[in-house]
Amino acid sequence: MRVVCNTSPLILLSKIHRLDLLAELYQEVIIPASALDEVGAKPSKEAEQIQALLQSPKFQLRKAMKRTLEGLPPELGRGEREAIALALETMADLVVLDDQQGRCIARERGLSVTGTVGILIEARERGIIPSVRRELDRLIEAGMWIDELFYHRILREFGE
Repeated sequence: MRVVCNTSPLILLSKIHRLDLLAELYQEVIIPASALDEVGAKPSKEAEQIQALLQSPKFQLRKAMKRTLEGLPPELGRGEREAIALALETMADLVVLDDQQGRCIARERGLSVTGTVGILIEARERGIIPSVRRELDRLIEAGMWIDELFYHRILREFGE
Protein backbone atom coordinates (compact mmCIF):
# COMPACT_ATOMS: atom_id res chain seq x y z
CA MET A 1 0.00 0.00 0.00
CA ARG A 2 1.31 3.42 -1.01
CA VAL A 3 0.54 6.36 1.29
CA VAL A 4 1.40 10.05 1.39
CA CYS A 5 1.88 11.44 4.89
CA ASN A 6 1.58 15.13 5.71
CA THR A 7 3.50 17.14 8.32
CA SER A 8 1.30 17.04 11.43
CA PRO A 9 0.90 13.24 11.54
CA LEU A 10 4.67 12.90 11.13
CA ILE A 11 5.34 15.34 13.97
CA LEU A 12 2.72 13.83 16.28
CA LEU A 13 3.87 10.27 15.67
CA SER A 14 7.48 11.32 16.27
CA LYS A 15 6.51 13.03 19.56
CA ILE A 16 5.09 9.76 20.86
CA HIS A 17 7.94 7.72 19.31
CA ARG A 18 5.62 5.79 16.97
CA LEU A 19 6.93 6.67 13.52
CA ASP A 20 7.66 2.96 13.29
CA LEU A 21 3.94 2.39 12.72
CA LEU A 22 4.19 3.91 9.25
CA ALA A 23 6.82 1.36 8.22
CA GLU A 24 4.90 -1.51 9.81
CA LEU A 25 1.55 -0.61 8.26
CA TYR A 26 2.53 0.50 4.74
CA GLN A 27 4.85 -0.73 1.98
CA GLU A 28 5.66 2.74 0.62
CA VAL A 29 5.41 6.09 2.41
CA ILE A 30 5.82 9.29 0.44
CA ILE A 31 6.79 12.39 2.40
CA PRO A 32 6.17 15.73 0.67
CA ALA A 33 9.26 17.93 0.42
CA SER A 34 7.25 20.77 1.96
CA ALA A 35 6.55 18.60 5.02
CA LEU A 36 10.26 18.12 5.54
CA ASP A 37 10.78 21.87 5.06
CA GLU A 38 8.12 22.62 7.71
CA VAL A 39 9.57 20.11 10.16
CA GLY A 40 13.14 21.19 9.56
CA ALA A 41 12.41 24.91 10.02
CA LYS A 42 13.38 24.52 13.68
CA PRO A 43 15.94 21.93 14.78
CA SER A 44 14.25 19.38 17.03
CA LYS A 45 14.26 15.72 18.01
CA GLU A 46 11.16 15.26 15.88
CA ALA A 47 12.90 16.72 12.82
CA GLU A 48 15.84 14.37 13.36
CA GLN A 49 13.53 11.35 13.67
CA ILE A 50 11.62 12.26 10.52
CA GLN A 51 14.85 12.91 8.60
CA ALA A 52 16.11 9.49 9.73
CA LEU A 53 13.06 7.83 8.11
CA LEU A 54 14.44 8.74 4.72
CA GLN A 55 17.29 6.25 5.24
CA SER A 56 14.76 3.43 4.84
CA PRO A 57 13.83 2.38 1.30
CA LYS A 58 10.15 2.40 2.37
CA PHE A 59 10.22 6.18 2.66
CA GLN A 60 10.58 8.60 -0.25
CA LEU A 61 10.88 12.36 -0.26
CA ARG A 62 8.98 13.77 -3.26
CA LYS A 63 8.03 17.13 -4.67
CA ALA A 64 4.68 17.64 -6.37
CA MET A 65 4.43 19.03 -9.89
CA LYS A 66 3.60 22.73 -10.12
CA ARG A 67 0.65 22.01 -12.42
CA THR A 68 -0.97 19.69 -9.84
CA LEU A 69 -0.38 22.17 -7.00
CA GLU A 70 -1.98 24.96 -9.01
CA GLY A 71 -5.14 22.87 -9.35
CA LEU A 72 -5.67 22.86 -5.58
CA PRO A 73 -7.21 25.65 -3.48
CA PRO A 74 -4.59 28.22 -2.42
CA GLU A 75 -6.18 28.57 1.04
CA LEU A 76 -4.89 25.12 1.97
CA GLY A 77 -1.60 25.01 3.83
CA ARG A 78 1.49 24.33 1.77
CA GLY A 79 1.94 20.88 3.29
CA GLU A 80 -1.67 19.85 2.76
CA ARG A 81 -1.59 21.01 -0.86
CA GLU A 82 1.55 19.07 -1.62
CA ALA A 83 0.35 15.93 0.20
CA ILE A 84 -2.90 15.93 -1.78
CA ALA A 85 -1.07 16.69 -5.03
CA LEU A 86 1.38 13.84 -4.49
CA ALA A 87 -1.43 11.45 -3.58
CA LEU A 88 -3.11 12.34 -6.87
CA GLU A 89 0.09 12.12 -8.92
CA THR A 90 1.24 8.80 -7.47
CA MET A 91 -2.24 7.27 -7.30
CA ALA A 92 -1.65 6.65 -3.60
CA ASP A 93 -3.96 4.30 -1.79
CA LEU A 94 -4.21 6.68 1.16
CA VAL A 95 -3.30 10.20 2.22
CA VAL A 96 -2.63 10.92 5.91
CA LEU A 97 -3.91 14.37 6.91
CA ASP A 98 -5.17 15.81 10.19
CA ASP A 99 -6.35 19.17 8.79
CA GLN A 100 -10.14 19.04 8.31
CA GLN A 101 -10.22 21.30 5.26
CA GLY A 102 -7.46 19.28 3.63
CA ARG A 103 -9.29 16.04 4.38
CA CYS A 104 -12.49 17.38 2.76
CA ILE A 105 -10.68 18.50 -0.38
CA ALA A 106 -8.79 15.20 -0.61
CA ARG A 107 -12.08 13.28 -0.42
CA GLU A 108 -13.63 15.58 -3.04
CA ARG A 109 -10.73 14.60 -5.32
CA GLY A 110 -11.50 10.91 -4.78
CA LEU A 111 -8.72 10.14 -2.32
CA SER A 112 -8.96 7.83 0.67
CA VAL A 113 -8.04 9.73 3.83
CA THR A 114 -6.96 8.93 7.35
CA GLY A 115 -5.24 10.86 10.11
CA THR A 116 -2.95 10.27 13.05
CA VAL A 117 -5.76 8.66 15.08
CA GLY A 118 -6.66 6.49 12.10
CA ILE A 119 -3.10 5.16 12.00
CA LEU A 120 -3.39 4.18 15.67
CA ILE A 121 -6.72 2.46 15.01
CA GLU A 122 -5.29 0.52 12.08
CA ALA A 123 -2.26 -0.48 14.16
CA ARG A 124 -4.58 -1.71 16.94
CA GLU A 125 -6.76 -3.65 14.50
CA ARG A 126 -3.68 -5.37 13.08
CA GLY A 127 -2.36 -6.19 16.56
CA ILE A 128 0.71 -3.97 16.23
CA ILE A 129 -0.16 -1.94 19.32
CA PRO A 130 -1.94 -3.41 22.35
CA SER A 131 -3.86 -0.30 23.36
CA VAL A 132 -5.46 2.59 21.53
CA ARG A 133 -6.07 4.41 24.83
CA ARG A 134 -2.39 4.47 25.75
CA GLU A 135 -1.37 5.95 22.40
CA LEU A 136 -4.29 8.42 22.32
CA ASP A 137 -3.35 9.63 25.78
CA ARG A 138 0.24 10.06 24.65
CA LEU A 139 -0.96 12.08 21.63
CA ILE A 140 -2.98 14.35 23.91
CA GLU A 141 0.03 14.80 26.20
CA ALA A 142 2.08 15.67 23.09
CA GLY A 143 -0.34 18.49 22.25
CA MET A 144 -2.96 17.00 19.94
CA TRP A 145 -6.50 18.17 20.64
CA ILE A 146 -9.05 15.38 20.51
CA ASP A 147 -12.74 15.98 21.13
CA GLU A 148 -13.83 14.17 24.29
CA LEU A 149 -16.83 12.52 22.60
CA PHE A 150 -14.60 11.33 19.75
CA TYR A 151 -12.05 10.00 22.26
CA HIS A 152 -14.68 7.93 24.07
CA ARG A 153 -16.21 6.72 20.80
CA ILE A 154 -12.81 5.47 19.65
CA LEU A 155 -12.34 3.58 22.91
CA ARG A 156 -15.83 2.02 22.66
CA GLU A 157 -15.38 0.97 19.04
CA PHE A 158 -11.75 -0.15 19.10
CA GLY A 159 -11.16 -1.18 22.70
CA GLU A 160 -8.90 0.15 25.33
